[in-house]
Amino acid sequence: MIAIHFEQEHDCKQLFSQLTQYMQKYAAYGLGGVVRAEGDDTIILNYEHKYINFYDSFHPLLSSVLTDYVISTKEDEWLLDIIENMFYFTDEQEQAQILTVARSILEGDRNDLPQMKPFFNRREFIYHAFSKHLEEETTFYYEPFLTFRLRDYGEMLIDCVEIAIDEYMLEQEYQNMIEDFRQFVQSKRSKLDMVYVVHDGSFTFYDDHFRRMTREELLFHLQDDLVFEQEVDVEDMVISPLVSMVPNRVHVFSDDPDHGVILSIQAIFQERMKLFPLKAYEQEWS
Repeated sequence: MIAIHFEQEHDCKQLFSQLTQYMQKYAAYGLGGVVRAEGDDTIILNYEHKYINFYDSFHPLLSSVLTDYVISTKEDEWLLDIIENMFYFTDEQEQAQILTVARSILEGDRNDLPQMKPFFNRREFIYHAFSKHLEEETTFYYEPFLTFRLRDYGEMLIDCVEIAIDEYMLEQEYQNMIEDFRQFVQSKRSKLDMVYVVHDGSFTFYDDHFRRMTREELLFHLQDDLVFEQEVDVEDMVISPLVSMVPNRVHVFSDDPDHGVILSIQAIFQERMKLFPLKAYEQEWS
């Protein structure tokens, strides 16, 4: 028998319901046992010693259920507390956006950045913490465990929020830049009627006669106050010289329509831009 004690009645009720469902689900696989509530703050788990070894069956099941319960009921609450009280973001909309980024980091959806990887195993981390401290024939105190045994997990969440805030701020800067560039091309007179952009691993500009534009031409059109690609050679810039040219139309040839630069061009030029597959360029101009 193992008893799990809670200070919060709602935690006791919710986990009791989940454990009951799991016990019923796995009863068909030979996990004999009964879950019962003792008052409003304690769950008693009785398992059948005769047939089942606690550490081979109920122990990993209970550790897994408790892990899922912490993530589903506590993680967002703790993340929001860190966002507001450690990093002082009090606007609810900003909090929600930072929380969304933090969740994506924890779920492994932002693995394009190497510094994100340590957060992907947080479920395993919590599981091992429960597994280490759950013993048979004893009472397990839930809230003290969260306070004293998951401190490293709390530090992990702080680091996660810090990265999420950096990503959020970068996204805000990007959105502001896109809006500024959109307003610029809408308000300025077009310098060129057509600019072709060919994306075949790198980006190349062509004028309306489909003549490749030289470095000197790009520098001639480039406006210093529109440059945001810092420490990048003009030949490797895309957005800044394209916006500086204020073309009336932009035709982009690419087989990667979801490329970040292409999406940015689309967001800035909107209906002025048309996207074609790369083979259309090769067939027409090669």
